[in-house]
Amino acid sequence: MKRLLILGMGHVGSAVAQAARQQGYSVVGTTTTPDKVEHLSTLADEVVVLRGEDSAAVAATAAGCDAIVATVAPRVAKARTPEERETEYRTVLERSLFSASQAASRVIFLSSFSVYGDGGEGGDSISEQTPTANHQEPSSKYYQAAEAHTLSVAEGCVLRLPDIHGAPGDMSFTDRVKMARELFGGKAVFSADAPLYTIHFDDVVRAVMHALEHNLTGVYNVCDNEHLPASNQQVFDAICDRENWPRLEFLGQIKAPKRRISADRIYATGYRTLQPDPNAALLAGVGAAL
Repeated sequence: MKRLLILGMGHVGSAVAQAARQQGYSVVGTTTTPDKVEHLSTLADEVVVLRGEDSAAVAATAAGCDAIVATVAPRVAKARTPEERETEYRTVLERSLFSASQAASRVIFLSSFSVYGDGGEGGDSISEQTPTANHQEPSSKYYQAAEAHTLSVAEGCVLRLPDIHGAPGDMSFTDRVKMARELFGGKAVFSADAPLYTIHFDDVVRAVMHALEHNLTGVYNVCDNEHLPASNQQVFDAICDRENWPRLEFLGQIKAPKRRISADRIYATGYRTLQPDPNAALLAGVGAAL
C-alpha cells in the first residue's frame, strides 16, 4: 500500500487525507495542536504532533512514506506586519519544506502566486517561466525559499495557487473585508489593481491528487485558465459599498501579479478547475452572497 505523509492537516490537508485514503493510500497526518489529534484521527490512519521546522521529527514520521504533501500555511493573525511575517513565513514555510526535502525524494508543496510579485513589465501572460520577484517581502521570499527546497529533491512538485476559498468554516470574502477593517484598521496589505485570482478548496484538493496520480514534477500554476477575474479593489470596493462600509485603503505591501496568469501547463496534463469565481456574480450586479 502506498503511504503518504501530509505535513499540516488544516482544511486542505484534511481533505487531501480523505481523498488519498479513498484512492488506497495509507495516510499519516501532522498537527501542531494536540487537542486536534482525536478529530484528525478520523481522517488519517495516523496523526503525529510535530512542528515542520523539527527536521528530525519530520524525518522519523516520513520513514516508509512514498511522498510528502506539504499543505502548511502561515496564520494571518500572526502576519500583520513585515516583522511578524518574517518570523511566521520563515518558520512555517521555509523551515518546514527544508525538513520535508531532507526526509523524502517525492515532495508536493502548495505554494502561492505571491512569488511573482507584481509580475514585472510586459503584457504577456505570467507563466511558470516568469521570473520570481518581490524578494524582500517575507510572504513572497519564504514561499520562494520553500519552493527551492521542494525542487531540490528528485521528484519535487510545486503547485502555485491563488487565494483559496470555500473550505469548511472558511471566511467569506465579506468576512475578510470585515477582518481588514477590525484588525488592520481598514487597511489591506495587498495591491489594489491586481486581479483577485481565487480557487475553490475542492479544486485545490483535486490538483494535489492529480499531481500525485500523474507523477507531476516541477512548477505548475493552478487557476481558472479561461477567465480573468476582477481586481482586488473592484471586488472589495463592491463588498464595502454593499455593506455600507468605508472602502479599504490598499497598502501594496504584498504585491500580486497585475496581468493574466497562465495555467496552460497543468491544463495540458488534463487538469481543469471546476468551480466558478465566487465574486463574478457580485460584480455583475446579481448580489450573490460572498
